[in-house]
Amino acid sequence: MDSGPPTFAIVLAGALSRWRQAAAVAAGTVVLAVALTFIVPPSYRATASFVTTDAGVELPRGLSDLADQPGLSNIASQLGLGGSRDPSQSPAFYVQLLQSRELLTRLVLSNFADSRSDQPSDSGTLVQLFRIHTTDAQRAVELAVKRLKKQIYVTSDPKTNLVAVRVDAPSAALAAEIGNRAVGLVSAFNKEQRLSRAQARRVFLEDRVAATLAELRATEDSQRLFYERNRQWQNSPALIIEERRLRRQAETASGLYLAMRREFETARLDEINNTPVITTVDRAVAPRKPEWPQRALITVSAAVLGVALGAMWAAAADLLARWATRNPAEADTLRRTVGRVTAELRAALRLRRRTR
Repeated sequence: MDSGPPTFAIVLAGALSRWRQAAAVAAGTVVLAVALTFIVPPSYRATASFVTTDAGVELPRGLSDLADQPGLSNIASQLGLGGSRDPSQSPAFYVQLLQSRELLTRLVLSNFADSRSDQPSDSGTLVQLFRIHTTDAQRAVELAVKRLKKQIYVTSDPKTNLVAVRVDAPSAALAAEIGNRAVGLVSAFNKEQRLSRAQARRVFLEDRVAATLAELRATEDSQRLFYERNRQWQNSPALIIEERRLRRQAETASGLYLAMRREFETARLDEINNTPVITTVDRAVAPRKPEWPQRALITVSAAVLGVALGAMWAAAADLLARWATRNPAEADTLRRTVGRVTAELRAALRLRRRTR
């Protein structure tokens, strides 16, 4: 036996001589990994997508291409020529909306069909379906929101305004239902937002219509009084100028009133019209196969990892045996220490079982 440190060739030879141990470690790793795939609950993935409408100004092709250039895109966006004027209509906004606490809370508190029950009418919130047990209701909702946020992944394409929602859930039907419900909540949010905006605009224009009508009537009354008091105003230069001024005021007030009236009627129509501003492209469909665990991928990965662990185990066993041969006293002390610690642990476990 060499007294110096072992070389790589010696360690490799020792590891190869213990190939049975290496094979046992590799096989155990593969068996453990495959067994875990049957123990770990499956995860299903469903995807829903929708397209947002563009509220921006449509440019001619030449100007649109010019606005898309990197050096001019910022200037074009500042001038309102590129993309959507309303930030709440951009795909990035919907990505943030789908990941917001408010929408996730609504999603968590929504009722979904319970796939664990045989009754089709049985349903529950995600707090119940996720099996979150706590006496604090707000804490339960908070935990459900955190878990759901990890299971929802949202992507967007600024060029096509396409937003995709990917949901992972313990059952295929639940994953599809969560994805479709999330898109439905986004549509409901848009309806509420548009309705509140249209209502505020309608109330403002209603007041403006009343004010412009009062101003128009006041100018018309002033013009009527002028004609009643000055029957022969055509013969006086001063009265002619005064009549022209009153006529301009009446025409301006009339034009302003008509414009406000048209805007008011448009606002009333917008308040009634609650058409959603998103279009569903693909509804989430319950997948037939789980996304995870992938047994083939796990088996191959476990085999590669098992071979590496087996080789390390065999090499470590060979190095330990060589060290014990060179240092018998220290090896004996180590064996006694390990045996004593093992005995103490077994005694502690037996005592704990008796106290139960």
